Amino acid sequence: MLLFLTCSCAPQRELKPSNTIFHDSDRNWLKTYAYELDQARKHNDYEAYHFFWPEYLKELDKKYNK
Repeated sequence: MLLFLTCSCAPQRELKPSNTIFHDSDRNWLKTYAYELDQARKHNDYEAYHFFWPEYLKELDKKYNK
């Protein structure tokens, strides 16, 4: 039983940064920042709110003033 528990949870392969394909154009930053602002508000995290608010405004400006 002990052998089953220790061997069955072992990772099959190591992940590397090259395994991740990231395209910045696929990321919706406005939605991401809105989510972070909502979470900061829910948890009374003033520092996070003050960090994400200017970023959210920058993304709004990019969206409407292309």
